[in-house]
Amino acid sequence: MTTATRRSLTDVPDILYNVFSHFDVHAVWYDDNRSAALYDSRRSLAMAARTCRALADPALKMLWSSLPDDQPLADLLCTLGMATRERGSDDQSLHDEDKPQRYVLPTDDVGGYPVFGAIEAYEQRWKRSRNYDVRYSISIPGNPRTHVHWARFVQYASRVRAVALFIFDGPKWSRLWDELQSAAGGITILPMLDTVTFCEIGPRRALTPGIFALIPPSVGKLRLPLPPSRLDPSMIRTYFPQIRYMDVQPECGVEDLRMLAGFPTLRCLSISVSFTVPSQNLTLPVLETLVMEGSWPNLTTLLNSAHLPSLHTLSVTGWEGEDNASKLAMDAIQCFHAISRYKSITNLSIYTTYTPQHQYGCVEDDIPEVQGTSDGSLLDTMRPLLSLRSLRYLATRLPDYLVGTESNLSLMADAWPDLVELHLVIWVYEGWSLAYIPRSERPYGGRLEAIAHFARKCPRLRVLHLPAMELAEESLGAVEFPSESHDLQTLVIEKVLFPHGRTDLAGQMSELVRRVFPRVASAFAQDQISFEKEEFYFSDDDSDPGEEEEEGQETWGFVKGASGRCDDCTKHMWLRWRVAW
Repeated sequence: MTTATRRSLTDVPDILYNVFSHFDVHAVWYDDNRSAALYDSRRSLAMAARTCRALADPALKMLWSSLPDDQPLADLLCTLGMATRERGSDDQSLHDEDKPQRYVLPTDDVGGYPVFGAIEAYEQRWKRSRNYDVRYSISIPGNPRTHVHWARFVQYASRVRAVALFIFDGPKWSRLWDELQSAAGGITILPMLDTVTFCEIGPRRALTPGIFALIPPSVGKLRLPLPPSRLDPSMIRTYFPQIRYMDVQPECGVEDLRMLAGFPTLRCLSISVSFTVPSQNLTLPVLETLVMEGSWPNLTTLLNSAHLPSLHTLSVTGWEGEDNASKLAMDAIQCFHAISRYKSITNLSIYTTYTPQHQYGCVEDDIPEVQGTSDGSLLDTMRPLLSLRSLRYLATRLPDYLVGTESNLSLMADAWPDLVELHLVIWVYEGWSLAYIPRSERPYGGRLEAIAHFARKCPRLRVLHLPAMELAEESLGAVEFPSESHDLQTLVIEKVLFPHGRTDLAGQMSELVRRVFPRVASAFAQDQISFEKEEFYFSDDDSDPGEEEEEGQETWGFVKGASGRCDDCTKHMWLRWRVAW
């Protein structure tokens, strides 16, 4: 009899790589909310690498895959004895809680208020704590590649896939890279670098010496926290000849888009727009993915004026810039007409969000509530999109003020026979003013038996996510069931409105789903349905809502457990995060 050999976690490195891949190490300088998570993740990976040799390689691979700036590389050269740095001017008298945060740039208000003197003082302290103005230089004669530790430096540098670099008036340590490249015979310092994020700490214009020595011609992804028009187009073409992905954070004007039109290799673009006049000659011949935000009219202007023959993936996010639902609905429909010009689209995401507000201090401005609701149905709003016959993925997240009544889904199933995933989400808009009275949710998805249309007409459908629907007593008898069994894998219906006092119809709901989509029937079994009563009232007086009669209550049915929510929507609310950077 032999005893099976016990294996430790370190014997299965693939598991370690998978675990460490969940640490957030990707520096996003324009998102201050992630700075604490970024610091904790990098600190945890560094500790793991020092724990034992088995953990070192997976942890270091993740830790060095994305650098918050180029200082770790400069410090590595010093540690290996190939470079030296001047003595820093760290202010040792500062307590830890008073020191500037390592991963937060000094570009925002300090203390919650725009006190410019305080901001300038904070920037100076931040620079001192970072050794921002300390010069680094090569300390060995001759070619650095002959140094005994050169191979180790190359090993670390080859792990770097992404880096954030100061584009204007950056740290003095960055000058080291021109010196290193020249001394080493023009070598590629970061041979595997693929993504560059430019960052800046103020409105300066002097390019940082040395950073372009780190950028190989193979880099294909660029993130910009500044308008593209502030950069020299020839510089971008010189150092990014194979640029394929670009993510621009500030709102783009006409001049910015004209500059972007000069990159014929661009395949993925993420922008927000802030202009109302057409941008002529915006032609991107190989652009496949476009992610864009802005007011509905601005989005419409761009889509109508652009020439994007290869576009197949589009995500638009409309801002609520008006306080009238009818006007917003009309603007959204016009945007959908512009989208319908691009018949090659196979993946489409449409969202709405509050218009970005300029916050002063720690007090947030009230967002004006949207007055009224549109008179049209969900189908009326989305009707222009029915001409996109090639759609395979469609996700919409629309506020209820754009959808006045429930909708018949039959025409949607007719229009999109190749659908693989369909997510129709209607969210209840809530104004931020104190006088705002929330609206009750309605069954905007229409009658429950409408799911049978997708079973008969969309054979490839694997995920179906529908808004609140309603169940009538005659629903089961009104269904024309599909002749063949459908292979739908995920069905999410946020809630189902039952006739008043008829929770006994839960069995009918279970039977309907079983006969239409048998693979997901277990999630809709009768014992998996729970009920809640939602109070609503229309009185203008100040009476207590609890005093309303029972006739003022609606009975909603919910599916319990994981099947009652859409995990895909939770993970990928915005296509911006679906795009693989």
